[in-house]
This record gives sequence, structure tokens and C-alpha cells, in this order.
Amino acid sequence: MSIDIETYRLKAQEAIEYVFVKEYHNSLGIPMPIVKMLLPDDANYSTGQYYITIDKTWQIHLNFGKLPISYHEFQNEVKVLTRHEIEHYMCCPFDVITHFRMLKRIRDVYYKHFSHLGINIEYACGAISNQAADIIVDTKNYYRHSKETLKSEIDWIKIGANISACPRHCKLMFLTKEAIWKEDLGINETDPEFLKIVHQLADSFTKNGIEDKSSFLDKVEEYAEIFFKLYVEDQKNPQQSSQQGSQQQSGQQGSQQQSGQQGSQQQSGQWGVGRPKDGDEHGNAFVFADPDKVKEAIEVLAEETSVEEFIDLLAIAGIIGMSDKQKGVLWFNVQSANIIPIVEFSNTGNKSSYTYPSVWRIGDPIEELDLMLTYMTSPRLIPGMTTKKWEYVSNDDNGTESKQMDLLLVVDTSGSMGSVMKESANMHQAVLASYGILSYFESTKSKVAFIGFSDKIDAYVDWSDKYDDVRERLLTNGHGGTKFPISRIKSTLDVRSRDLVTVLITDGDLGNINESVSYFRDYLNDDNKLYIFLLGGSKSLHSYEPLKNIGAKIYNANNANEFCDMVLTDME
Repeated sequence: MSIDIETYRLKAQEAIEYVFVKEYHNSLGIPMPIVKMLLPDDANYSTGQYYITIDKTWQIHLNFGKLPISYHEFQNEVKVLTRHEIEHYMCCPFDVITHFRMLKRIRDVYYKHFSHLGINIEYACGAISNQAADIIVDTKNYYRHSKETLKSEIDWIKIGANISACPRHCKLMFLTKEAIWKEDLGINETDPEFLKIVHQLADSFTKNGIEDKSSFLDKVEEYAEIFFKLYVEDQKNPQQSSQQGSQQQSGQQGSQQQSGQQGSQQQSGQWGVGRPKDGDEHGNAFVFADPDKVKEAIEVLAEETSVEEFIDLLAIAGIIGMSDKQKGVLWFNVQSANIIPIVEFSNTGNKSSYTYPSVWRIGDPIEELDLMLTYMTSPRLIPGMTTKKWEYVSNDDNGTESKQMDLLLVVDTSGSMGSVMKESANMHQAVLASYGILSYFESTKSKVAFIGFSDKIDAYVDWSDKYDDVRERLLTNGHGGTKFPISRIKSTLDVRSRDLVTVLITDGDLGNINESVSYFRDYLNDDNKLYIFLLGGSKSLHSYEPLKNIGAKIYNANNANEFCDMVLTDME
């Protein structure tokens, strides 16, 4: 007998509309979903799997396998599914940042106690988070619609496999619901130790009420701990592992899936039998993703995590379309919210300049001593009294306008700077400081050039207003020796016709430091500005001291925040 698939689709749409209008009184703030019925010849078809995806609106994909003959039974199942997805939005995880935090708790549990398992944590986090959320969501719906929710749960268990023969970690979600609801779901578990664990978990989930949002993260963490422990024990039992494999194979019979989809299921098969009804390819259940809310949540997540955690969690959450480097740029942008204002103005008009003799004193650079001028002034050479040098002065003509200088950013990327991913490393702090400086110059619409150097030029961006290019090129791990790139700096500065500010960030151990200091002396005498940020306990600090006397600003600190505070203090 042929199936009138369009009638079923319309019946599903009616059921969804009933839930939206009658049960939630059109108060959800989300659009009505579009229903798509998937048939066995569809590439996305998989018997017994239900899931929701989002396109321009959110869609319910219904894979019922053999559709119920009764339209009433069919519509009741659609209502259960619709309530289930709505309650993910209304109850758990209920917003994007909570979803991210749930994933982080599971990731933390894994890396703290179970990283030796070598499992696909990117998939496992989403799947485990979804299971914990489903216990909360389905229990809330059970309290409100017990008969329909219970029937749907039992039917889902029957579709999946012979669950009574499955490993314990695959039964944990269903047994926890069974314990909370005090209903028989047909699992027939008899292991007293396992049932004791399940009932303790059920008590934790119902403490302070199933909808208590303040305890969601703790519940997810506890669920993950138990899940991984059970998984470890189940892996030690060859008989259960064999049963698991045979049941997964049995559960796939009758489903004409594409080979790629089969491979995906087999890879994630360790979680497959106990899977929830929904979820994306990572197992995540969070399906209402307003772009602005996602962006806001990602920024909050960046504030709460390390850069490595942040990159991992975005992958776990299924955030696609961004490379790891782009995710790193986003993290550093958020973390370096404190702008470091290098306030230096040049004048756009003409300048008049002149020189005059002054006393050369001990401590001044020896090359500034003018012996000819000294002997012309006095036949006796008395340091600090008769020794002479020339002072250079440049004045702005009347009517000129001032403008924030352009920036040449020079960052040491040698091996001693360390890993950009490790907070304690100088490279990490150099990038944070650089982002703070870049944010200021970007706000003033100045041009920027960038040189990253070790014993060679590691990164180069010529004069541009594309600040994101510089931010991305900054994300590199330290390697190699250290030779200050004087010739590249000269060629970069030569193309600019007006005064500039150069910011050098280094740990101080330059292999050609004397030549570098000599170069910067000439650079400063040409009315340019120089800031040197020395990271850590640099032993080279004294080498830069002569530059202070001719206008360089030199700061020595352990991290970007300290640099920011020092610069702001100088401005007061």
C-alpha cells in the first residue's frame, strides 16, 4: 500500500502548530518550523533517527521508518518531538553560553581523569551533554504530558536495539529517566550496583527541581563522570563489547544508509545505542542559534577559557567555517580588550630645524662626542665640562595640524619567546600586548606595518589598514635565534614620508643588540618615536638605557596587563 507522504507532512505541521499555539501560546519568539519528511531514498534518511537542523528557519526532519497507520498516533509523536526541541530552547541548555559551559564541564572531566581512553572527545562531549539535557527536558515534558512522553520513550528504545543486552554506559540516560519517572521503560536492568548508581544520579537530577538552571552544569559534570567510568568498565568486559557491536549492527538493519553515514555511525558507535532523539553530527542538541546570540556567547566563552580550550570547544560545539587560527584571533581579540594607547602625534605641515652645541657628559653615547667642536671651544679636554656635542631641534611651523602617527609593530618570534598558546610564555603575552596596541591604532585610522623576526623574517605585512591581517600573522610559536631585522625596518620606513612610531616587543635577547641600539639612535634623531616592551626578567634592559635619553620609552614587565598599566600611568 502506498503512503501519502504529503498528508503525513500536513498532519505533522498541524501537530507542531498545535504545540506552538495552544501549549506555548505563540510566546516562544522563534518561527514555526518547516517539516520535511525523509524517505528511504533520501541521502539523509536513517530509520529511527529524528533530528532538527536550522536553515533560514529551523526544520524538523522526521525519519519514522514505517509510518504509523493512525494519524492520531503519528501526530502525538510529532507533538512529543516538538515539545522536546522547544524545551531545549526553553529549559536546557536554554541559551548558547550554557550549552558551551556544559561542553566545557564534560571536556574538563575527560582531560582530568579519562584522557588515556583516547576517544573522540569532539563527538563524545556533544553526545553526553545532549543525554544529560534530554533527561531534564524529557522529565519536564513527562510531568506535563506523561502518557504521550512515556509512549514515545518506550517506542524510541524499541527502535534503537535490544537495549537490555547493551553495555551499561549506553543505558545510563534511559535508566535515569526510568528512575526519575518511576516507570518501566522495558530495559529490564538487574545489576544492583548499577541500579544504585542510577538512583543516586536520579536524586541529583531532581534535587531542587528538575528545571533548576543553577545546577545544570553540576548535573552534567556528574553525569559525565559516571558515563566515562561505566565506559571504562564496559570496555574491560569483552562479552558486553561483543554484544554492543552485534546490537549496533542489528539496529542498523532495514536502513538503507549512505556509506559515508555508516562510517560516521560506526566511528561514534560507542555512544550509538543510547543516543538521544536529536542532535547534529557532533551529538549537540542545541538547535536554536540566533547569530547575534551565538556571537555574544562565543565572546563570553573566550573570556572564561584558555585559547586552547576555546579552540577545542568551538570545534566540539560544531562551529564551522572558522580555522583554528581564526578562532585564535577571536580569542586574543576578546582577551586583549584593554587597549594600550600609544598616543604620538606628528604634524602635517612643514618643520624648521636647527642645531646648537651643548655639553657632552659621561654617560652620553660616545659617538655623540664631537672632538673638533670640543678643541675649538677649549684646549683642555675635561669630560662633562669642556667636552661638546650637537643638539638637534625641530620646530613645527604655525598653522600645521597634528595627526596620530602610523605604527610599525616589530615582534620577536624567536625560540626564547615560547608558545603562543601558553599563558606563561612571552609569545602569548606579546600577542596580547600587540592586540591591545593594534586596537588603539585601528581606532585612530592609522596605517600599520608588521615585522615578526627570529634569525630571519617570520612574518611581514606592508603598510596597510587591514589590521586583521596583522592579527592573524601574529599567531605563531617562537622558534630559531634572534637577529634584529635592521635592513627590513629601514626598507619599510623609507616608503613613509612622515614621522612614525615603532613598537618593539621582545624578551630582550637580541643577537645584534649594539647595532640595533645604534640604529634606533639615528631613528629617534629623525623625530620618530620608539617604544620598547621588554618581557620577563630581561638581562638586556641596561643595553637600551642610552635610548631613553633621546626620547625612547622603555617598559619592562611580565605580561600585557602590566604594560597597559605602565603606559596609562605615563599618560597621567
